[in-house]
Amino acid sequence: MKTKKCVFTVAAGFFGLILLVILATATHAAPLEVEHRLDIELFPDAHMLAGRDEMRIRVDDRRKLVFALSDRVFQVRVEVDGRPRTFKFTNAELDVPLEPDELRRTLDVLITYEASFNDPVPISPLNTDNPGFGVIASISPAGTFLLAGAGWYPDLVDGRDTFPMLRVKAPEGILAVTAGLCLGHAAREGSTFSEWRVDHPLRGLALSAAAYRQQERRVGDTVAATYFTSRNQDLAPAYLDAIASYLELYSNLFGPYPFPKFAVVENFFPTGYGFPSYTLLGSSILRMPFMLDTSLGHEIAHCWWGNGVFVDYDSGNWGEGLTTYVSDYLFKERESAAAARDYRLQALRNFTTLVPPAKDVPLTRFTSRIDTSSKAVGYDKGMLVFHMLRKTVGEKAFWEALRDIYRERLFQPTAWDDLRRAFEKRSQRSLEAFFDQWVLRKGAPRIHLSDVQREHTSAGWKVSGRLVQEKPFFNTGFDLAVETDGQQVIRPIALSGESTAFEIVAEAEPLQIAVDPDANVLRRLSPSEVPPTVNTLKSSASVLLVVCETAGPTGQMVAPILTDSLGLKHYTVVAESEIGDDRLQGQDVILIGYPRAVEWLRRAPSPLRLEKNRFSLGERHDTADDKDIGFGIFSHPYDPERVLAVFLPLASPNAATAAAKITHYGRFSYLVFRDGQNREKGSWEPADSPVRHRWK
Repeated sequence: MKTKKCVFTVAAGFFGLILLVILATATHAAPLEVEHRLDIELFPDAHMLAGRDEMRIRVDDRRKLVFALSDRVFQVRVEVDGRPRTFKFTNAELDVPLEPDELRRTLDVLITYEASFNDPVPISPLNTDNPGFGVIASISPAGTFLLAGAGWYPDLVDGRDTFPMLRVKAPEGILAVTAGLCLGHAAREGSTFSEWRVDHPLRGLALSAAAYRQQERRVGDTVAATYFTSRNQDLAPAYLDAIASYLELYSNLFGPYPFPKFAVVENFFPTGYGFPSYTLLGSSILRMPFMLDTSLGHEIAHCWWGNGVFVDYDSGNWGEGLTTYVSDYLFKERESAAAARDYRLQALRNFTTLVPPAKDVPLTRFTSRIDTSSKAVGYDKGMLVFHMLRKTVGEKAFWEALRDIYRERLFQPTAWDDLRRAFEKRSQRSLEAFFDQWVLRKGAPRIHLSDVQREHTSAGWKVSGRLVQEKPFFNTGFDLAVETDGQQVIRPIALSGESTAFEIVAEAEPLQIAVDPDANVLRRLSPSEVPPTVNTLKSSASVLLVVCETAGPTGQMVAPILTDSLGLKHYTVVAESEIGDDRLQGQDVILIGYPRAVEWLRRAPSPLRLEKNRFSLGERHDTADDKDIGFGIFSHPYDPERVLAVFLPLASPNAATAAAKITHYGRFSYLVFRDGQNREKGSWEPADSPVRHRWK
């Protein structure tokens, strides 16, 4: 059976998500053209709306029309060609039967209704790994949030929807924003009327409303706009500048922008959604520094990939991996080669740390982000697969294939196979084996060097050995890099089966050999290659939180904030007096405060030095003052498979604020907060690697 799917994306810098809402099922595959003339009146104080949807539908031979409509809808009335029609409305599905003489012609269908939407919204959520928060529709004096797929208007299953007119009536001063082109906002008789037109086909429509002030700027044929409340109006010029820059970048890369506008809209609770032609950001999110530099670009890129070229979710969601590659990653690549390498390496670490084998799935099984594991598959692995594809087909073929896909498949559901054929056409080579291995199959290679030797010969220095992989085997290529004093010799190696032998000649004495030093190939890293980080704790199966005596009342307050912030599912909170060394083993540990017995803690391999209520960070020996807050994650002194973290609340009044923010720094090993703001962050350098061999 075919399904109709409403799609919306979520800003990658904050969440990096596409959520999929399955509305209903039907037996007809061919979409019906639907023109909506939709009138909505909002009643924020009552958490209600009243709707009137006049539709023109070109019907085929089906005997009924099936609409997805929320089960929170009531007072439903239906007319077909001006005549009342009986209907069946159960389980959020409105069935409208058709007469034999109504088949294969255009019908005028009118549906009127009322609805109550009052989902509780999170004001200050501690964890955003699943940013849906369970909120799909909420109408309140603070604002209106109606998600695509919430059933706030009649959505014809297997319909191809446009909205020649969408009019929203709200209390005076409340502006409504949705996809498409704004026809104006007018105040009269104590109300504000917002009118919109959506000419491009949609896979579901969202609506937002609040006490906005609108600012606009023309960017070629596109309207750049902001809809911010009064407290964030100072941000509008910077956002308009950024919109213009990203529209130019992606129009040059892929083709003309497909929508009449792009708007940044403020939401009344913390979100980072992206919809066709606009993004919806929480008030506090708007001021985060990464929004302008990365996340806004990610959402605008989605207007080409996901909201422009539709994703065929039946074959997996390629949209997040590609959008991440052409935004977040591409920005790092344009910054420097080192920044791009660091981004790829972090993606490998994310995949290794956050995706245990039991949670690993092929990219064809990824549809949306629901937790850190699914995000690491769809975003991090997906991004790396597109990077490997670019390396495989070459620069010219890669970017030309993307332009072909955009030109030929705009507003059409597009599968991984459609992408494969486009890249094959441009590269003039078969990519079936590539897609079979990296898209249809789960997992990644696990590799190590073996039998590495160097020998001084008359022709120079000869380095030999084997590159070995664990089962299940992959067929892929890696770069081998031999470093000498001031020189690097790089040779490719094709790995298949259990191992592949290699031999490399260098002129000078080799100092080191490394596999894939630039992190260009997807693989599972070994534990020694992944430093302990916040993400390690977030993916932990079992955590022991120890509230030390020195933490005092602050420790008891911080413990539940840390568990919520890190999204811990299985944990125990105990007092320091309840534990011995034996209880610290077999699970990850978080110490809140300075412990009494610290000899074992001082053996943790890191540059963080602990003293009574103080700590020193790095080789600079910068000593934090008593108002600072430190959080560090280390290798567990008693259990090499586990980690130990230390949270030092010290004397700061901002311990709770800092604890709530730790979740946003997943890739870092240590953090320092002052006045509630992060001032220092970084990661430990891995001590060793099975894909690197050094000669003393």
